[in-house]
Amino acid sequence: MDILRWLELKKREIGFSHNALVIIAMFTMFLDHFAFIIISGGKLYGYDPTLFQNAIKLPEAKKWLLIYSILRIIGRISFPIFSFLIVEGFRKSSNVFKYIIRVFILAIVSELPFDLMIFNKLSFDCFQVQNVLWTYFIALIMLSTIKLMSNLPIFLTIFPAIIAAIITFFLKSDYWIEGIILTYIFYIFRHDLNLKCLFTLIATFLITINNYYGLGILSVFFIYFYDGTKGYFDLRRLHYLFYPLHILILYFALYFSNIYD
Repeated sequence: MDILRWLELKKREIGFSHNALVIIAMFTMFLDHFAFIIISGGKLYGYDPTLFQNAIKLPEAKKWLLIYSILRIIGRISFPIFSFLIVEGFRKSSNVFKYIIRVFILAIVSELPFDLMIFNKLSFDCFQVQNVLWTYFIALIMLSTIKLMSNLPIFLTIFPAIIAAIITFFLKSDYWIEGIILTYIFYIFRHDLNLKCLFTLIATFLITINNYYGLGILSVFFIYFYDGTKGYFDLRRLHYLFYPLHILILYFALYFSNIYD
């Protein structure tokens, strides 16, 4: 049996809905941030460089570092899936302008929780790293520009992508070039599943090769077997609120545990 035909049959059998991808992405991101905040920031005192260096010398640190690495590896799955979902939202939105504005508002709302997670303080410092929603906001503007260029040769669409990458670089938004590359791939190859997954496989491997062994490629499995259906529940509100909310929950769990230790 032809491999592509076999994969198509398997796709019908497995079939991840939009909601299933949302849940997988949220769960793996939660594990990633749990490792960053609770294990690195808490158990290993990662917010204080001196305490961290002392903590990782202790025998029990090996256990926590192993758990940390495993959770961060699993967490690599989330970002490509979220990038894919951003493009799907752009493609299927009945009002793209409102969709972009929602992401913009969410980026603003998420900045303070993000600063708590990264810096262990409320900084709202626009000269330091920004949360990933700013990258997605710029990416959506890029996609809107590319959509307006639909009658032009496809190679010209690389210029909005380059401009978007430059903006995210100076904005210092999280996953800057990774977010632009992945959203560009997902949109340009939106009608060709095999090419989309091939280039995503290459991109996610290169993006994560120095970040937990390139295992971001595991996300391609879920994207390939996406069946295009919505699912049984409307998870849009949870989807939007989950990013800042789960960061706050983890951070305050760390904060109060430190208070009562």
